[in-house]
Amino acid sequence: MPANILITGITSCESRGVEALARSLATALTAVPDTTVTVLTQTPDLDATALAGSGAHCIADPFVVSRSWASMRPVETEQHRRERAARLVKHADLVLATGGDLHTSDYGVSTSYLAVLDRAQKIGIPTAMVGQSVGPFTDPAEQAAFTATAGRLDLLTVRETTTLAYLTEQLALPEDAVLLSADSAFLLQPSSPQRAAQLLADADLDATQGYVCLAPSRGVTRYSPITDAQHLDAVTRLVDTLWRVRRRPLVLVPHCHDSREHNDDRLLARQIAARLPDVPVHVLDADGTGAADYKAVLGGAELVVSERLHASIGALSSGTPAVALGHSPKFHGVLADTYGPGVPSGDVHHDIAAFTADPTAAENLARLNTEKLRDHLDLRLPLAVALATADIGRVRALLNS
Repeated sequence: MPANILITGITSCESRGVEALARSLATALTAVPDTTVTVLTQTPDLDATALAGSGAHCIADPFVVSRSWASMRPVETEQHRRERAARLVKHADLVLATGGDLHTSDYGVSTSYLAVLDRAQKIGIPTAMVGQSVGPFTDPAEQAAFTATAGRLDLLTVRETTTLAYLTEQLALPEDAVLLSADSAFLLQPSSPQRAAQLLADADLDATQGYVCLAPSRGVTRYSPITDAQHLDAVTRLVDTLWRVRRRPLVLVPHCHDSREHNDDRLLARQIAARLPDVPVHVLDADGTGAADYKAVLGGAELVVSERLHASIGALSSGTPAVALGHSPKFHGVLADTYGPGVPSGDVHHDIAAFTADPTAAENLARLNTEKLRDHLDLRLPLAVALATADIGRVRALLNS
Protein backbone atom coordinates (compact mmCIF):
# COMPACT_ATOMS: atom_id res chain seq x y z
CA MET A 1 0.00 0.00 0.00
CA PRO A 2 1.53 3.40 -0.94
CA ALA A 3 2.65 5.58 1.95
CA ASN A 4 3.57 9.26 1.99
CA ILE A 5 5.79 10.36 4.88
CA LEU A 6 6.35 14.05 5.57
CA ILE A 7 9.62 14.67 7.46
CA THR A 8 9.93 17.81 9.56
CA GLY A 9 12.54 19.04 12.02
CA ILE A 10 15.06 19.66 9.23
CA THR A 11 16.82 23.02 9.03
CA SER A 12 19.41 22.59 6.28
CA CYS A 13 21.88 19.97 5.11
CA GLU A 14 24.54 22.68 5.24
CA SER A 15 24.92 21.00 8.63
CA ARG A 16 26.28 17.54 7.93
CA GLY A 17 24.59 16.41 11.15
CA VAL A 18 21.20 17.36 9.74
CA GLU A 19 22.14 15.58 6.52
CA ALA A 20 23.09 12.46 8.51
CA LEU A 21 19.67 12.43 10.20
CA ALA A 22 17.68 13.00 7.02
CA ARG A 23 19.67 10.56 4.88
CA SER A 24 19.53 7.78 7.47
CA LEU A 25 15.76 8.05 7.85
CA ALA A 26 14.96 8.52 4.16
CA THR A 27 17.18 5.64 3.06
CA ALA A 28 15.73 3.23 5.60
CA LEU A 29 12.09 4.20 5.04
CA THR A 30 12.14 4.25 1.24
CA ALA A 31 13.63 0.76 1.22
CA VAL A 32 9.98 -0.38 1.39
CA PRO A 33 8.39 -0.13 -2.09
CA ASP A 34 5.79 2.60 -2.71
CA THR A 35 7.02 4.69 0.21
CA THR A 36 7.50 8.39 -0.54
CA VAL A 37 9.52 10.61 1.79
CA THR A 38 9.17 14.39 1.50
CA VAL A 39 11.65 16.47 3.49
CA LEU A 40 10.65 19.99 4.57
CA THR A 41 13.74 22.19 4.64
CA GLN A 42 14.99 25.77 4.43
CA THR A 43 17.40 24.99 1.56
CA PRO A 44 15.52 22.64 -0.79
CA ASP A 45 17.82 22.74 -3.83
CA LEU A 46 20.97 22.29 -1.75
CA ASP A 47 19.38 19.47 0.24
CA ALA A 48 18.15 17.69 -2.88
CA THR A 49 21.79 17.44 -3.94
CA ALA A 50 23.01 16.47 -0.46
CA LEU A 51 20.37 13.72 -0.14
CA ALA A 52 20.67 12.38 -3.68
CA GLY A 53 20.23 8.62 -3.75
CA SER A 54 18.37 8.49 -0.43
CA GLY A 55 14.90 8.53 -1.97
CA ALA A 56 14.03 11.86 -0.35
CA HIS A 57 12.16 14.66 -2.13
CA CYS A 58 13.13 18.07 -0.74
CA ILE A 59 10.78 21.08 -0.71
CA ALA A 60 10.75 24.45 1.03
CA ASP A 61 9.23 24.18 4.51
CA PRO A 62 5.93 26.13 4.43
CA PHE A 63 5.47 25.95 8.20
CA VAL A 64 8.84 27.40 9.27
CA VAL A 65 10.38 30.18 7.18
CA SER A 66 13.85 31.26 8.27
CA ARG A 67 14.82 34.77 7.21
CA SER A 68 18.51 33.87 7.33
CA TRP A 69 17.99 31.31 4.54
CA ALA A 70 15.37 33.31 2.60
CA SER A 71 17.55 33.62 -0.49
CA MET A 72 17.78 29.81 -0.75
CA ARG A 73 14.01 29.27 -0.94
CA PRO A 74 11.57 29.88 -3.82
CA VAL A 75 9.70 33.17 -3.64
CA GLU A 76 5.99 32.68 -2.89
CA THR A 77 3.06 34.69 -1.58
CA GLU A 78 1.73 34.17 1.92
CA GLN A 79 -1.49 32.74 0.52
CA HIS A 80 0.38 30.27 -1.67
CA ARG A 81 2.53 29.18 1.28
CA ARG A 82 -0.53 28.51 3.45
CA GLU A 83 -2.33 26.62 0.70
CA ARG A 84 0.77 24.52 0.07
CA ALA A 85 1.07 23.74 3.78
CA ALA A 86 -2.53 22.54 3.92
CA ARG A 87 -2.13 20.32 0.85
CA LEU A 88 1.07 18.73 2.15
CA VAL A 89 -0.50 17.65 5.43
CA LYS A 90 -3.77 16.57 3.83
CA HIS A 91 -1.96 14.15 1.52
CA ALA A 92 0.44 12.78 4.17
CA ASP A 93 -0.01 9.37 5.78
CA LEU A 94 2.43 10.29 8.56
CA VAL A 95 4.19 13.43 9.76
CA LEU A 96 7.55 12.41 11.21
CA ALA A 97 9.76 14.78 13.21
CA THR A 98 13.44 13.88 13.13
CA GLY A 99 15.69 13.84 16.13
CA GLY A 100 18.27 16.42 17.00
CA ASP A 101 17.66 19.08 19.59
CA LEU A 102 15.33 21.70 18.10
CA HIS A 103 13.00 21.34 21.06
CA THR A 104 14.90 23.37 23.64
CA SER A 105 15.00 27.02 24.59
CA ASP A 106 18.58 27.29 23.29
CA TYR A 107 17.56 28.22 19.75
CA GLY A 108 14.08 29.70 20.13
CA VAL A 109 12.53 27.64 17.30
CA SER A 110 10.81 24.80 19.17
CA THR A 111 7.25 26.09 18.91
CA SER A 112 7.61 26.92 15.20
CA TYR A 113 8.59 23.35 14.43
CA LEU A 114 5.51 22.03 16.23
CA ALA A 115 3.14 23.71 13.76
CA VAL A 116 3.08 20.93 11.15
CA LEU A 117 2.57 18.28 13.84
CA ASP A 118 -0.27 20.29 15.37
CA ARG A 119 -1.95 20.69 11.97
CA ALA A 120 -1.72 16.97 11.29
CA GLN A 121 -3.09 16.08 14.71
CA LYS A 122 -6.11 18.32 14.18
CA ILE A 123 -7.17 16.45 11.04
CA GLY A 124 -6.34 12.96 12.26
CA ILE A 125 -3.03 12.32 10.46
CA PRO A 126 -0.65 10.15 12.53
CA THR A 127 2.35 11.99 14.02
CA ALA A 128 5.65 10.81 15.42
CA MET A 129 8.89 12.14 16.86
CA VAL A 130 11.92 9.85 16.77
CA GLY A 131 15.39 10.07 18.30
CA GLN A 132 14.74 13.30 20.16
CA SER A 133 16.80 15.28 22.63
CA VAL A 134 14.47 17.67 24.44
CA GLY A 135 15.01 20.58 26.81
CA PRO A 136 15.72 22.22 28.94
CA PHE A 137 12.94 24.74 28.41
CA THR A 138 13.38 28.06 30.18
CA ASP A 139 10.27 29.60 28.61
CA PRO A 140 7.05 28.24 30.18
CA ALA A 141 5.09 28.91 26.98
CA GLU A 142 7.56 26.87 24.91
CA GLN A 143 7.43 24.07 27.45
CA ALA A 144 3.63 24.04 27.48
CA ALA A 145 3.44 24.00 23.68
CA PHE A 146 5.85 21.09 23.42
CA THR A 147 4.14 19.10 26.16
CA ALA A 148 0.72 19.54 24.53
CA THR A 149 1.94 18.36 21.12
CA ALA A 150 3.99 15.52 22.59
CA GLY A 151 0.98 14.28 24.54
CA ARG A 152 -0.95 13.75 21.28
CA LEU A 153 1.81 11.91 19.36
CA ASP A 154 1.30 8.38 18.13
CA LEU A 155 5.00 7.63 18.67
CA LEU A 156 7.68 9.40 20.71
CA THR A 157 11.24 8.09 21.06
CA VAL A 158 14.27 9.79 22.61
CA ARG A 159 17.95 9.21 21.90
CA GLU A 160 19.31 9.24 25.44
CA THR A 161 18.28 8.68 29.05
CA THR A 162 18.83 12.33 29.99
CA THR A 163 15.87 13.31 27.80
CA LEU A 164 13.86 10.28 28.94
CA ALA A 165 14.14 11.49 32.53
CA TYR A 166 13.38 15.10 31.56
CA LEU A 167 10.18 14.17 29.72
CA THR A 168 8.81 11.72 32.25
CA GLU A 169 9.88 13.49 35.43
CA GLN A 170 9.95 17.22 34.76
CA LEU A 171 7.37 17.40 31.94
CA ALA A 172 5.31 14.57 33.47
CA LEU A 173 4.65 12.69 30.24
CA PRO A 174 3.46 9.11 30.90
CA GLU A 175 6.37 6.68 31.16
CA ASP A 176 4.75 4.27 28.69
CA ALA A 177 4.45 7.09 26.11
CA VAL A 178 8.21 7.73 25.80
CA LEU A 179 10.55 5.06 24.42
CA LEU A 180 14.34 5.01 24.64
CA SER A 181 16.02 4.80 21.26
CA ALA A 182 19.23 6.11 19.67
CA ASP A 183 20.08 8.74 17.08
CA SER A 184 19.11 7.64 13.57
CA ALA A 185 22.54 8.75 12.33
CA PHE A 186 23.93 5.56 13.90
CA LEU A 187 22.49 3.95 10.76
CA LEU A 188 24.29 6.20 8.26
CA GLN A 189 26.42 4.23 5.82
CA PRO A 190 29.90 5.74 5.36
CA SER A 191 31.51 6.40 2.01
CA SER A 192 33.93 3.78 0.70
CA PRO A 193 37.48 3.45 2.06
CA GLN A 194 38.69 4.55 -1.36
CA ARG A 195 36.69 7.77 -1.12
CA ALA A 196 38.05 8.43 2.39
CA ALA A 197 41.61 7.83 1.20
CA GLN A 198 41.10 10.26 -1.68
CA LEU A 199 39.73 12.96 0.63
CA LEU A 200 42.73 12.58 2.93
CA ALA A 201 45.12 12.63 -0.02
CA ASP A 202 43.46 15.81 -1.33
CA ALA A 203 44.20 17.33 2.08
CA ASP A 204 47.87 16.28 1.73
CA LEU A 205 47.69 13.42 4.22
CA ASP A 206 48.92 9.90 3.51
CA ALA A 207 45.86 7.73 4.16
CA THR A 208 48.05 4.94 5.56
CA GLN A 209 49.13 7.19 8.45
CA GLY A 210 47.36 7.17 11.77
CA TYR A 211 45.63 10.46 12.52
CA VAL A 212 43.48 12.29 15.06
CA CYS A 213 40.36 14.28 14.11
CA LEU A 214 38.97 17.50 15.56
CA ALA A 215 35.52 18.70 14.50
CA PRO A 216 35.40 22.34 15.67
CA SER A 217 32.21 24.39 15.90
CA ARG A 218 32.19 28.07 15.01
CA GLY A 219 28.68 28.38 16.44
CA VAL A 220 29.39 27.01 19.90
CA THR A 221 30.17 30.43 21.39
CA ARG A 222 26.60 31.58 20.70
CA TYR A 223 25.34 29.11 23.30
CA SER A 224 28.11 29.33 25.91
CA PRO A 225 29.64 32.18 27.94
CA ILE A 226 33.03 32.09 26.15
CA THR A 227 34.08 34.55 23.45
CA ASP A 228 35.22 33.68 19.94
CA ALA A 229 38.78 34.65 20.90
CA GLN A 230 38.77 32.46 24.01
CA HIS A 231 37.38 29.58 22.01
CA LEU A 232 39.95 29.91 19.25
CA ASP A 233 42.75 29.98 21.83
CA ALA A 234 41.37 26.85 23.53
CA VAL A 235 40.96 24.72 20.39
CA THR A 236 44.33 25.87 19.03
CA ARG A 237 45.96 24.82 22.31
CA LEU A 238 44.11 21.50 22.11
CA VAL A 239 45.36 20.75 18.59
CA ASP A 240 48.92 21.65 19.58
CA THR A 241 48.67 19.41 22.66
CA LEU A 242 47.21 16.49 20.72
CA TRP A 243 50.15 16.66 18.34
CA ARG A 244 52.74 16.95 21.09
CA VAL A 245 51.30 14.05 23.12
CA ARG A 246 50.06 11.64 20.45
CA ARG A 247 52.40 12.48 17.54
CA ARG A 248 49.68 11.96 14.97
CA PRO A 249 48.70 14.39 12.20
CA LEU A 250 45.56 16.39 12.94
CA VAL A 251 42.63 16.27 10.53
CA LEU A 252 40.14 19.12 11.01
CA VAL A 253 36.61 18.14 10.00
CA PRO A 254 34.33 21.21 9.61
CA HIS A 255 30.98 19.46 9.98
CA CYS A 256 28.92 22.53 9.15
CA HIS A 257 29.44 24.25 5.76
CA ASP A 258 27.05 27.06 6.61
CA SER A 259 26.32 29.92 4.22
CA ARG A 260 25.96 32.09 7.34
CA GLU A 261 29.40 33.15 8.50
CA HIS A 262 28.70 32.87 12.23
CA ASN A 263 28.09 29.13 11.93
CA ASP A 264 30.59 28.12 9.22
CA ASP A 265 33.07 25.64 10.71
CA ARG A 266 35.35 25.89 7.66
CA LEU A 267 36.38 29.39 8.70
CA LEU A 268 37.32 28.25 12.20
CA ALA A 269 39.25 25.24 10.89
CA ARG A 270 41.33 27.45 8.62
CA GLN A 271 42.03 29.84 11.50
CA ILE A 272 43.30 26.98 13.65
CA ALA A 273 45.54 25.65 10.89
CA ALA A 274 46.98 29.12 10.19
CA ARG A 275 47.94 29.48 13.85
CA LEU A 276 49.95 26.24 13.87
CA PRO A 277 52.33 26.34 10.91
CA ASP A 278 54.70 23.84 12.57
CA VAL A 279 52.01 21.23 13.32
CA PRO A 280 50.77 18.81 10.62
CA VAL A 281 47.20 20.09 10.40
CA HIS A 282 45.03 19.06 7.45
CA VAL A 283 41.65 20.73 6.79
CA LEU A 284 38.97 18.64 5.06
CA ASP A 285 36.72 21.40 3.74
CA ALA A 286 36.32 20.59 0.06
CA ASP A 287 33.00 21.52 -1.56
CA GLY A 288 30.71 18.53 -1.88
CA THR A 289 32.09 16.70 1.16
CA GLY A 290 29.02 15.11 2.70
CA ALA A 291 28.04 13.42 5.93
CA ALA A 292 28.91 9.93 4.62
CA ASP A 293 32.35 11.19 3.53
CA TYR A 294 33.05 12.69 6.92
CA LYS A 295 31.86 9.52 8.67
CA ALA A 296 34.33 7.48 6.62
CA VAL A 297 37.19 9.80 7.62
CA LEU A 298 36.13 10.02 11.28
CA GLY A 299 35.79 6.25 11.42
CA GLY A 300 39.42 5.81 10.39
CA ALA A 301 40.83 8.05 13.14
CA GLU A 302 42.65 6.99 16.28
CA LEU A 303 40.61 9.53 18.29
CA VAL A 304 37.94 12.10 17.46
CA VAL A 305 37.36 15.25 19.50
CA SER A 306 34.20 17.02 18.45
CA GLU A 307 32.22 20.15 19.20
CA ARG A 308 29.48 18.95 16.82
CA LEU A 309 27.41 16.12 18.24
CA HIS A 310 26.87 14.37 14.93
CA ALA A 311 30.58 14.32 14.23
CA SER A 312 30.88 12.45 17.54
CA ILE A 313 28.14 10.08 16.40
CA GLY A 314 29.89 9.58 13.07
CA ALA A 315 32.92 8.35 15.00
CA LEU A 316 31.09 6.37 17.68
CA SER A 317 28.90 4.58 15.14
CA SER A 318 32.12 3.48 13.40
CA GLY A 319 33.59 2.10 16.62
CA THR A 320 36.04 5.01 16.89
CA PRO A 321 36.63 6.63 20.31
CA ALA A 322 35.14 10.12 20.47
CA VAL A 323 35.18 12.88 23.07
CA ALA A 324 32.66 15.71 22.91
CA LEU A 325 33.17 19.32 23.91
CA GLY A 326 29.60 20.49 24.25
CA HIS A 327 27.30 23.22 25.44
CA SER A 328 24.08 21.33 26.31
CA PRO A 329 22.78 18.18 28.02
CA LYS A 330 22.39 16.39 24.67
CA PHE A 331 26.18 15.85 24.47
CA HIS A 332 26.39 14.26 27.90
CA GLY A 333 23.35 12.08 27.26
CA VAL A 334 24.44 10.64 23.93
CA LEU A 335 28.08 10.05 24.94
CA ALA A 336 27.19 8.54 28.32
CA ASP A 337 24.57 6.21 26.86
CA THR A 338 26.79 5.08 23.99
CA TYR A 339 29.81 4.21 26.14
CA GLY A 340 27.75 2.88 29.04
CA PRO A 341 28.40 3.01 32.79
CA GLY A 342 31.89 1.51 32.48
CA VAL A 343 33.31 4.80 31.16
CA PRO A 344 33.23 7.89 33.40
CA SER A 345 31.17 10.53 31.58
CA GLY A 346 33.73 13.15 32.58
CA ASP A 347 36.31 11.38 30.41
CA VAL A 348 34.25 11.62 27.22
CA HIS A 349 32.22 14.80 27.62
CA HIS A 350 33.38 18.23 28.71
CA ASP A 351 31.38 21.42 28.96
CA ILE A 352 33.09 23.78 26.52
CA ALA A 353 33.22 26.69 28.97
CA ALA A 354 34.79 24.56 31.71
CA PHE A 355 37.21 23.03 29.24
CA THR A 356 38.28 26.48 28.03
CA ALA A 357 38.89 27.66 31.58
CA ASP A 358 40.90 24.61 32.70
CA PRO A 359 44.59 24.84 31.69
CA THR A 360 45.08 21.09 32.28
CA ALA A 361 42.05 19.88 30.30
CA ALA A 362 43.76 19.60 26.91
CA GLU A 363 46.64 17.55 28.33
CA ASN A 364 44.27 15.18 30.15
CA LEU A 365 42.18 14.69 27.03
CA ALA A 366 45.19 14.03 24.84
CA ARG A 367 46.39 11.28 27.20
CA LEU A 368 43.12 9.32 27.23
CA ASN A 369 43.45 5.57 26.84
CA THR A 370 41.76 5.21 23.46
CA GLU A 371 42.11 1.44 23.39
CA LYS A 372 40.03 1.16 26.54
CA LEU A 373 37.37 3.40 25.01
CA ARG A 374 37.41 1.34 21.81
CA ASP A 375 36.87 -1.86 23.82
CA HIS A 376 33.79 -0.35 25.48
CA LEU A 377 32.43 0.75 22.10
CA ASP A 378 32.90 -2.74 20.69
CA LEU A 379 30.56 -4.01 23.40
CA ARG A 380 28.03 -1.17 23.35
CA LEU A 381 27.74 -0.20 19.68
CA PRO A 382 25.41 -3.09 18.67
CA LEU A 383 22.91 -1.84 21.26
CA ALA A 384 22.89 1.70 19.84
CA VAL A 385 22.44 0.39 16.30
CA ALA A 386 19.64 -1.92 17.42
CA LEU A 387 17.84 0.94 19.18
CA ALA A 388 18.07 3.17 16.10
CA THR A 389 16.92 0.32 13.87
CA ALA A 390 13.93 -0.28 16.15
CA ASP A 391 12.69 3.23 15.36
CA ILE A 392 12.45 2.36 11.67
CA GLY A 393 10.36 -0.68 12.54
CA ARG A 394 8.10 1.39 14.79
CA VAL A 395 7.50 3.97 12.06
CA ARG A 396 6.63 1.25 9.55
CA ALA A 397 4.29 -0.39 12.05
CA LEU A 398 2.57 2.94 12.61
CA LEU A 399 2.06 3.34 8.87
CA ASN A 400 0.72 -0.19 8.55
CA SER A 401 -1.74 0.37 11.37
